[in-house]
Amino acid sequence: MGSHFHIPHNIVLTAARLLSATAAACMLCAASAVPAAQGENTYMAGPEVRIEQPLAGDLIAAAGRLTVDHDVPGDALLAAGSIEIHAPLGDDLRAAGGFVHLYNRVKGEALIAGGSVAIDPKAEIGGHAWIVGSEVTIEGRLGGHLTVYGRHVMIAGDIEGPVVLSGERLEILGTARIRGDVRYTSPHELVVHPRAHITGAVTRTPSALDVPKPHTGIPGLSAVRPLLLLGLLAAATLLYWLFPRFTVTSSRTLGAAPVKSLGLGAGIFFSGPPIILLLVITIIGIPIALATAAFYIIALLVGYLISAFFLGERMLRLVRRADATTARWRILAVAVALVVLTLLRQIPYAGAMIALIAVILGLGAMVLQAFTHYADRT
Repeated sequence: MGSHFHIPHNIVLTAARLLSATAAACMLCAASAVPAAQGENTYMAGPEVRIEQPLAGDLIAAAGRLTVDHDVPGDALLAAGSIEIHAPLGDDLRAAGGFVHLYNRVKGEALIAGGSVAIDPKAEIGGHAWIVGSEVTIEGRLGGHLTVYGRHVMIAGDIEGPVVLSGERLEILGTARIRGDVRYTSPHELVVHPRAHITGAVTRTPSALDVPKPHTGIPGLSAVRPLLLLGLLAAATLLYWLFPRFTVTSSRTLGAAPVKSLGLGAGIFFSGPPIILLLVITIIGIPIALATAAFYIIALLVGYLISAFFLGERMLRLVRRADATTARWRILAVAVALVVLTLLRQIPYAGAMIALIAVILGLGAMVLQAFTHYADRT
């Protein structure tokens, strides 16, 4: 293959690792975890990873979908679009993903970030737990204190320590047993079921992060929309000019594997912000958080453009000209596709969802293409 194909895939693959295993590794180091010897650890990466064999030490894995079905004697350092842990972990858990579900026992502490985080009723965390997510549900048992940052948080488990909650909607259900104080920060009152058992005090604390909700209408936005469209077209042209084969193969990957692209893209989209937030919280990871945030924004833009190229390619099929695959026709087609997507974004409610799906599909397709290319090379 030509060199112009080699460079962009390496860039995307490296960036994907930055959002996954590298970022999570920095969180582990910042948390003062002690790794096992190099030869004893297990490193895995790919579109789908399933742990079904005995391991000797720590597990470090990044994937689109990650399932742990066999015991891990050491630490587990995981990053994926979807993470399911069905087997016990012998030490600490560090996980970041779009969906993170824990069904078994973690002997040590847990640091989890995800779009949706669920601790099953049969699950157990032996030490302290720090959890960040949009939707967080805790039904298992925790042997230490619990700190949760989320949009909607539900506590229904047994917790042996104080609890700190921060979010928009906070609920403590009737099955909850909390042996310690509960401190919470929220614009709304904490909902506590009458049958919930809390041995300590329940205290509401003011938030240092409260900001007024933005207005939906932005003055002058309609005047700059043509400039934004021209900017997207310029970015699409630059992307195709720099990485033509990568752009075309990624858009074709989207057409060939839309479901996988959607799943992997959703995982990266929703796991990115929690990873960045956790890196900022660790203080030592702030430089990496800034670099990750920069790449994350660029990746979202490229994902949107990949979807536009996919839509443009579908339009080119209708033209049926002999020169329809030339650079001139591709740029013309992506320009029309960007106009179509811009018009679709004006549809109330559905427009924002269409734009979000376009970003997620393109993001997943380009990372899936990068993983496929990497697997073919190895």
